[in-house]
Amino acid sequence: MKRKLGAALIAGLSFAAAQPVFAEGPPMNFETVASEDLDWVLIPDGLGAAYAVVRGDPSKAGIYVIRVRFPAGVMDYPHAHTGDRHVTVLEGVWHAGTGPDFNPAAAVALSAGAYMFHPAGGVHWDGAAGDEDAIVQIVGNGPVETHQHHKQSVDWVNVGRGGASR
Repeated sequence: MKRKLGAALIAGLSFAAAQPVFAEGPPMNFETVASEDLDWVLIPDGLGAAYAVVRGDPSKAGIYVIRVRFPAGVMDYPHAHTGDRHVTVLEGVWHAGTGPDFNPAAAVALSAGAYMFHPAGGVHWDGAAGDEDAIVQIVGNGPVETHQHHKQSVDWVNVGRGGASR
């Protein structure tokens, strides 16, 4: 009987030792942001495109999360960013193309849930080329800058069926 009790005690101690131990420490700072609490800012000359900072600041060191809302038919001309960016489509269909030649007909249509990686310095163009708005979430590590790679006098264009191209 003592042998069985000893074996059970050893097995129990072994199981207890295998359980994770969580260290006591300072409280964790979990944060939540409701969609309706986002502060959307119109992009100058962006034909209605807007952005919202979810967390962080793209102009400062550290991780940031932003969202960009593209109205139907609105795209931006070729540009690149100084840092890697991870883009996830949250709503609608977002169209993206790579390289310096702007050609909305050649854009890849990415629907909600799709992901695209933008490497630092990678020239690309994107937006809501179709008939519905698109919202994307972008995660990166700041500071980051955007550099234009086109000869147009504006950075945004309406390629929609009903909109005048500018």
